[in-house]
Amino acid sequence: MKEKGTDQIVIKKMLTPGYDLLREEKFWYQQSDGLAVYVADGYFKYLKLRAPLIQHVEVNSSFYVSPLVPFMVRPEYFYILDIAKKFPRFYRADALGIEYLQVPGLPTGVDDVVHFEEKGGNGLFRTGGKGGTGSANFHGIGAGRPDEKENIQAYLDEVDETIWQSHLNKENVPLLLAGQDFLIPIYRSVSDYKHIWPEALTGNHHQQNDSELYNEAMVTMKPYFEQPLKRALEDYGNKSATELTSVNVSKIIPATYYSKVSHLFVKKGSRIWGTFNEQENKLDILDRESDTMEDLIDKAVLKTIQNGGEVYFMEANEMPEAGELAAIFRY
Repeated sequence: MKEKGTDQIVIKKMLTPGYDLLREEKFWYQQSDGLAVYVADGYFKYLKLRAPLIQHVEVNSSFYVSPLVPFMVRPEYFYILDIAKKFPRFYRADALGIEYLQVPGLPTGVDDVVHFEEKGGNGLFRTGGKGGTGSANFHGIGAGRPDEKENIQAYLDEVDETIWQSHLNKENVPLLLAGQDFLIPIYRSVSDYKHIWPEALTGNHHQQNDSELYNEAMVTMKPYFEQPLKRALEDYGNKSATELTSVNVSKIIPATYYSKVSHLFVKKGSRIWGTFNEQENKLDILDRESDTMEDLIDKAVLKTIQNGGEVYFMEANEMPEAGELAAIFRY
């Protein structure tokens, strides 16, 4: 800021909240994976983020917010059920992190659902059942104790009913199962949920912490998160021979201001400096950064989101066509 001519008194005033924050030990003990800080004269705001950011410092006349876009525009999420004979775990996860969900009444194991009592020496009586109804199964003389698979089915049926009532009854997002090989097909056979993900995380995951489980889950769920981008690229390809697509930044940037862009593809790391006068529809582009200029890509990203469009940041070799930007127009 000093190099850009900001008065030393103003600099001290602007940075004071930041230095105060540095001394707040509780704040730093409770950090997330990412942190964004925005400072201006009379303004100080920080955001804790559930995913890391590339370290970057910028001093300009407006805030650089493009790195925050994935936190604002990725609505896809899914559930994880880590099933085991004891203490199942239930989570909600998205592209940025995982959250453990407390589910009231979730069975802690087979014994929490299935109870056995001897009845006059003539057989076995099994209590318990779906939804806590206390239904009973009778086994006569010689019938013997129900086999383990039947007991596990009753237990997993109750788990399924409990998370259905608490979370899944109004959902249509994927449920990813994690657990030992023999438990996965049993749960699938008793579950009423129609959106169980075809693949599962097999093995004993109770030894993993939440972060390790999440990382493994995200590898399996990668196709799910790629679906919106895949559809957008297909749409671009289908319209590429029409006026509804473009890689011309002089055409794309103004269009974002007027709600014309439905999908914006941005090459990662791209910056275009200049100004755009929305009232006069006048665009000026510079070939270098300037204190009086704005990052036009950053503005285009925000305008696209504000107008209900989708934004995708992509590597250069993944762009639908070569260029800093590519767009699909609504009209």
